[in-house]
Amino acid sequence: MGRAWMPLYVGDYLRDTRDLNTLQHGAYLLLIMHYWQHAALPSDDARLAAIAGLSVAQWRRVREPVAAKFAAGWKHKRIDAELAKTERAIMQRRLAGQRGGIKSGIARAVAQGEAIIRAQGRAQIRAQAPAEAPAKRAPASRSSEDEAGGEAATKPSSTNHNQRIDSSFTAAAQSAREADQAPPDRKPASQWSRQELEALFARRAAAAPPPDTHAPDGPNASDPSHEPTGD
Repeated sequence: MGRAWMPLYVGDYLRDTRDLNTLQHGAYLLLIMHYWQHAALPSDDARLAAIAGLSVAQWRRVREPVAAKFAAGWKHKRIDAELAKTERAIMQRRLAGQRGGIKSGIARAVAQGEAIIRAQGRAQIRAQAPAEAPAKRAPASRSSEDEAGGEAATKPSSTNHNQRIDSSFTAAAQSAREADQAPPDRKPASQWSRQELEALFARRAAAAPPPDTHAPDGPNASDPSHEPTGD
């Protein structure tokens, strides 16, 4: 696996490589860079010489002090530790990115769901508004009708006076019809005198129920001009 950069702790490096000459420093640096990129080194001298940029004869002259910086099998404990640290950091960043992506996806889904719910709520309100408007206006109209009915009920009837007059005429006409249909031994209504008619009305008034004291009396209720007269 290729890696674009490698951590190099200069103080540690100089402390660990004071016994190397310039040629050995160059070979050692090239070997650890290859190790960093591939996490391993080959074991044969020909390939190690090629990595160090030396001939096999030159490599064999510098091989012993350089090999002393590695463990058995050309393993490098410091570089292995740095590789493990780098892998952990990469994995943590990858997991953090995944968690962030999941959280952002959940947040977007929640926001979209809330937007849909708000839109549905507004649509329901608009759909219910026309149906509720007549229902809200109905109580007002009914209250107006009730008020009008109450005012009408409190007003005195304008027909009481006429009803009383009509009752007087009806009673007189009924009396005349009864007199006309009387047996032969009784006089017809056309032959009754004024005194007899007044006596008849007095008897009927005594037998009739008392009139309504709250209703206004008709102007012609006791007018003699409306009584039948006999010749």
